[in-house]
Amino acid sequence: MSTISFSNDAHALIMACSYVGLSSKGELLPLTLKEWNALAAKLVQSRLKTPGAMLGLAAEDLQTELEIPLDEAQRLAALLDRGAAVAFELENLMNAGIRLVTRADEHYPSRLKDKLKAQAPPVLFYAGALELTRLEGIAIVGSRAVDEAGAQFTAKLAQLCAQQRLSVVSGGAKGVDIVSMKTVLENGGKCVGVMSDSLAKKIREREAREYVFEERLLLLSPFHPNAPFNVANAMSRNKLIYALADYAVVVASDLEKGGTWAGAVENLRKEYALMLVRSEAEAPPGNHALLGKGAAAFAAAELEQADLDLRQLFAQKTFSTPAPALNTNQQLGLFEA
Repeated sequence: MSTISFSNDAHALIMACSYVGLSSKGELLPLTLKEWNALAAKLVQSRLKTPGAMLGLAAEDLQTELEIPLDEAQRLAALLDRGAAVAFELENLMNAGIRLVTRADEHYPSRLKDKLKAQAPPVLFYAGALELTRLEGIAIVGSRAVDEAGAQFTAKLAQLCAQQRLSVVSGGAKGVDIVSMKTVLENGGKCVGVMSDSLAKKIREREAREYVFEERLLLLSPFHPNAPFNVANAMSRNKLIYALADYAVVVASDLEKGGTWAGAVENLRKEYALMLVRSEAEAPPGNHALLGKGAAAFAAAELEQADLDLRQLFAQKTFSTPAPALNTNQQLGLFEA
């Protein structure tokens, strides 16, 4: 049926941790990231060692080998026993131009493993060249309801990114995301869009397909390509945007609410990317609050400097607060390093 080639470990991750091949009725749910990490810790301590070794085992065997309750073993066995349905949907996704990569694969984006550790999604859906995740780039984030000054700031910054061979990483939503992505691509640059919903719909757009074909646009998502918009998904994908970038610029943020605020505060705490915040007086209240939390300021006037070097600008700006201590007791997910 298909020429798709995955290792046994990758197959097991796809079946255990994604909605691929599952009924829309929700009778059987894939493992959450937290559930998978807990299972992975048991797996590496067992005789099985790897995800692929679970394939074909009965619930009772999984219960014994992994030392988990019978109901958990039965759910896991059911997830791993749907190879035909998974193969059928993988074929359909491939025909639509969508691929999958798992944490068990060598070509999984290394930045996500290095920065997110156990929070790196077990499965990613994507359209385009994964190599774009390796490029030096700036995450440009902000509100959907961005003001005109913010939109102009975004467009100028994205244009400079294209000129200075810095990729743009953003979230594909209305407002700042779309302005930054559209501008960098129209100016010959490259872009990574981290989608929280509707990847399958986005890839059907003519412009998107052309940029993907030119290997200048990569669309990726930790959620099923047909997933509708969901606030929780939009919030949780923010960390991927920051983790895939070297630097980040917050153009417009609400105060203490919304995805932009939550993602920026998390990045300040985790330091996935060095972050600057648009700082002029008319910027939204959330911007000023982020500056008060230690983010470096980025004035619109700085974008007008004829000799502005974005890399040098970020090198000169530093956080005013020390980096948080690392939690060395954090349980890493399987196949992290």
